[in-house]
Amino acid sequence: MRFTALLLAMSLGTIPAWANNLAAYTEEFAPYNYTEGQNFKGLANQIIDRIVEQTGLSIKRESLPWLRAIQANQGNPDSLIYTIVRTPQRETQYLWVGPYDDCDIVFLKLKNRTDIQLNSIKDAERYYSGAARGAAAAQILQGMGYNMSRLDISSPEEIRTVKMLYAKRFDLSAGMLIPHVYSARQLKLDASQLTPAFTIVKGGGCYFGFNPKVNPETFNRFKEAFQHLKTTGELDKIRKQYLTPEASVSR
Repeated sequence: MRFTALLLAMSLGTIPAWANNLAAYTEEFAPYNYTEGQNFKGLANQIIDRIVEQTGLSIKRESLPWLRAIQANQGNPDSLIYTIVRTPQRETQYLWVGPYDDCDIVFLKLKNRTDIQLNSIKDAERYYSGAARGAAAAQILQGMGYNMSRLDISSPEEIRTVKMLYAKRFDLSAGMLIPHVYSARQLKLDASQLTPAFTIVKGGGCYFGFNPKVNPETFNRFKEAFQHLKTTGELDKIRKQYLTPEASVSR
C-alpha cells in the first residue's frame, strides 16, 4: 500500500514527507563514526552529511551501544546502521551501500622497521605484537591458531597498543589501518610512519546497512548519491583525510 502511494505521488511530481525520512543508528567507533557533544563526526558521518546535502533526505542519527543499534535497525523499516562490515552471514539481512573502506585486518609496523618482512602469519610469531583486547584482530588470530603468547592483548583500547608500537615495546600491531592512523594522531605522533606489514584477513568492506523493508525510493536516492560521491572522486578525498597525517603532528 505504501509503495503504491509512493508511485502515485511520483507520477504527480510530489514526494510524500515519509519518503524523505530515515533513522540512522550508529556507535562510537572512531574515526569512522563518533560524537563530540551533539555533533556526529568521522568518515561515515561526513559521507552522510554530503548525501543529505545532495538529496534533501532527512536523516536522524543516534549513537547507541552496538547491540542496541542492531536491534533498533531491525525494528525500524526506514532505517540504516553503520559502520557495519559486510560478511556472508549478514548478506541477506541488509541492503548494502558502500564500501567506504576495505576494513582489512592487518599487521602494522613502523616504516623504519625494515628488518620486519612478513610472508605469512607464522612469520609474525617471530616478533612481539599487540592488539586491543576483544578486538576483531585478536579474535581472528586466535581462531587461526596463532601463538597467543606472542600477542599482547592486555589493553582494552587500541590507542595504548599504538603508543606501545611507537615506543618500540611492540614490533607489530594488529588491526585496521584507519583507526591506527587516528590513534597516532590523537597521541600527536607521526602517523605517516605506519605501514601495513601483512594482511591477516581481507575485510568484507565497511558499509551502510539498510533494513530490507526500507522505502525503495529513499534507499535508491541514498545509494545514487553515494555512487555520485564515488564516481566524482569526492569519496576518495574524504577517506584520504583519515589516512594523511596532520601537519601539526610531531616529526
